[in-house]
Amino acid sequence: MQLSQREQWAVAAAGTALAVFVLLQFLVLPLVDRRARLEKGLVTRAQAVTEMRAMQDQYRALTSRSGSLAAALAAREAGFSLFSFLEKNADDSGVREKIAHMKPSESTGSELFTQSQVEMKLQAVSLGQLVRFLERVESPTHLVGIDKIAIQENTKEKGLLDVTLQLVSIDQVVGAAPR
Repeated sequence: MQLSQREQWAVAAAGTALAVFVLLQFLVLPLVDRRARLEKGLVTRAQAVTEMRAMQDQYRALTSRSGSLAAALAAREAGFSLFSFLEKNADDSGVREKIAHMKPSESTGSELFTQSQVEMKLQAVSLGQLVRFLERVESPTHLVGIDKIAIQENTKEKGLLDVTLQLVSIDQVVGAAPR
């Protein structure tokens, strides 16, 4: 069977089109898709590396803070008790007789340290007495701070305050050797 020139051109064009289609479908497009996936994976991994570096910096900061807490705990007197620390400072600031109650709470903790808490209620204290007491008890050197404070006007005596405090002390850095 002999094909005319026009038919030969049509068969050649169809063959070329088929070859181009096969070349595109099975060679070029898979390479382009693979390259796009690799670029996307590269971007994802670059973001992961950035996040990991940020987390590494955060970890280093927490570790150094933990080390400084351990150093502060080591510098604090042995046998430190938040309850007795508060009683002593209440005596020194003249509010011991104004203490309605002191309730130690269970120790709470995090991954880095444990805490002791004491809830303290002072009744009929003057503003000056309260300020002196707060200046004494909020002590970075003893790792004691005020977690919550509620101040109300005393209903019986004008000019005096009723105060409820929740004080917190850091006791031990987790992983540090106990003293």
